[in-house]
Amino acid sequence: MDPVDVFDRNTELYEAWFEENQGLLESELEAIRQVLPPAEKAVEIGVGTGIFASRLGIKEGVEPSENMARRARARGIEVIRGRVEELPLKDSNYDLALMVTVDCFLTDVGRGLEEIKRILVPGGSLVVAFIDRETPLGRIYEENRESSLFYREARFHSAAELEARLEAAGFTILARKQTVFTREDRLQPARDGVGQGVFAVLLARKEK
Repeated sequence: MDPVDVFDRNTELYEAWFEENQGLLESELEAIRQVLPPAEKAVEIGVGTGIFASRLGIKEGVEPSENMARRARARGIEVIRGRVEELPLKDSNYDLALMVTVDCFLTDVGRGLEEIKRILVPGGSLVVAFIDRETPLGRIYEENRESSLFYREARFHSAAELEARLEAAGFTILARKQTVFTREDRLQPARDGVGQGVFAVLLARKEK
């Protein structure tokens, strides 16, 4: 099944997870905030229901699921329907793009990163947050992927894999953060580096 259909049909369950796990949500938000650069024009790619964009001050988003997009619009996000591999956005139009746990659902990660690079200005920033497969919790996620409603069709990546993809697309890695070291719903610290926290964040710059 297309992952977009899964999220479209289960938007309420998606929202409920974040409502029931506020400690984990705040941990993820803080890890992103620690690397998120200031930007005059920013967009979240795969904005979902707008949970992250609305909390991080990002006013624009791209989202393929209509039900998810509807929720994001209710949070004040201007949403354009579209997929990462074919972004309906102008060239060199944003200084910042954010993408949160979207990489694992892309059919062509390289193409998606090329598209994000296209819409960024020279020297623009991309912040990628993802499930790091090569962490203690990441291995558990991978082992139980088939039984997960949302992650059944996912293809998790390691930090090394994503960094290699970013560099191949013409990005330079500037910072690495990680959080969510246990499943306990509490505020967990954001630490430098990758390899331990299942929620990893990379800050990358588009080279001119």
